[in-house]
Amino acid sequence: MHSLLLLLACRFPCADDELLDVNGVCHADASPSDTGTDTLDSAGDSGAETGADTGPDSADTAQGDTSDTGGLDTGGFPADDGWPVRFLAPYVDATAYPTVRLGQLPPLTGIDRFTLGFVVAASPTACDASWGTYSSVDVGPSAWASGAEYFLYDEITALREQGGDVMVSFGGAANTPLEAACATVDDVVAQYVRVIERLDLTRIDFDVEGAWLRDGPSITRRSQAIAALQAWAVIEGRPLHVWYTLPVLPSGLTAEGLAVVQDAVDHGVVIDGVNLMTMDYGDGTAPNPAGQMGEYGIAALEATAAQLNGVWPDGPWAHLGSTPMIGQNDVQSEVFDLEDAAQTRDFAEERGLGMLGFWSINRDHPCPEATPWAQSSCSGSTTLADWAFARVFSGLER
Repeated sequence: MHSLLLLLACRFPCADDELLDVNGVCHADASPSDTGTDTLDSAGDSGAETGADTGPDSADTAQGDTSDTGGLDTGGFPADDGWPVRFLAPYVDATAYPTVRLGQLPPLTGIDRFTLGFVVAASPTACDASWGTYSSVDVGPSAWASGAEYFLYDEITALREQGGDVMVSFGGAANTPLEAACATVDDVVAQYVRVIERLDLTRIDFDVEGAWLRDGPSITRRSQAIAALQAWAVIEGRPLHVWYTLPVLPSGLTAEGLAVVQDAVDHGVVIDGVNLMTMDYGDGTAPNPAGQMGEYGIAALEATAAQLNGVWPDGPWAHLGSTPMIGQNDVQSEVFDLEDAAQTRDFAEERGLGMLGFWSINRDHPCPEATPWAQSSCSGSTTLADWAFARVFSGLER
């Protein structure tokens, strides 16, 4: 397993009013309004710390004064949890019906690791973890087949019996994240722990998008809660690896996305990596996308690597991920085809990308009829076979 880096502990070489360029040289921050090309700084005004601390400083109360190590005194880095150094983990829409039969997927797809989304608050005012507001995390989603009910959690067990595993993603585009519904940091941490212990997780993801990219209080509460959660994991002796999933443009992370990462860094969160949603760019930023979706995704990765250059001493590539939307995207002009998938996989292998995924395994099927709109259960193509994209991506070397 590659060394996992404590972002704040490794520090940044620039002064508070400087930015680090792609060559590792510090310069005065002369362009604070830039929307997607600045390198992440360590102590500048990120624009994310707009909310007051609504709960106790859990990271400090859990383990004493750890300010010298950015709020998390691990004595090292998160322990190896058995996952590959570079992994493929496509998303599963865990709230879609019928529930995906995870235990059946490895022999069908060549994939044995998946990212399950999304855990959110049961309602905008309920600090209660749920799957998309539809089912409690205590029981999990289920469906019926051949007159019998089956449960997602049993499918996870079946997957693990074959050597596979899951990562759970908190947040997403719909509903209310726990960090916004819960009143205090401790309340948020309690919900995280509830999910982790229920599913025996060693990896979690935080998908921040839409209006929540601009919600300062929930951004900061999330950062504080993750730092406290990682302190808890250290005390418990539990490996716990954290990824962020953020929207991106071919020009890189937006200022809002950078601010989310910056806020996490400022609060001492150990970030394994940043997974980019290489999809739904829009015609204004990705014109004439036909046949170019793979290229646009590569451009987004290269731009983000430049933005985050200097964050991790071993370089950014092992800490970046790419998650395209297979087939028809939500943006009508954007279609990610098998050639784009192969190009993305080849680039991931060439650069040593830390993570590769796609949205979603539920959609890796042909549609019964042509449609110009993104569907939740098929890719948009009427000719591609079941698991066509999975078979291309599963060629990723580990």
